[in-house]
Amino acid sequence: MRYALLIYEDEAAAASLAPVRRTFAAALAAAGVLRGQALLKSPDTATTLRRDAPLHDGPKAETDQPLAGLYLIEAGDLDAALAWARRLPLGEGAVEVRPLAQAA
Repeated sequence: MRYALLIYEDEAAAASLAPVRRTFAAALAAAGVLRGQALLKSPDTATTLRRDAPLHDGPKAETDQPLAGLYLIEAGDLDAALAWARRLPLGEGAVEVRPLAQAA
């Protein structure tokens, strides 16, 4: 099953952790579980679309940090995905582990 490791942290933390994140990405690739990764530009470059009222369905990361990047991984189950998430170098931010939906 594929999982997204969604990284929430500020830009300074993301920049300072870049060298160790490359090592983490190399470990994911060496294990054969990396399916993709991306860093996001600063939140001030984002464009947000909302309908009449904001949606609040489902859980959300309990953090004030912006979404900064993500890794897409292949893991046997949630426990395996969480094990990788625990290895992800992280400052004061958070990592949300979410399974990807199967395409219809």
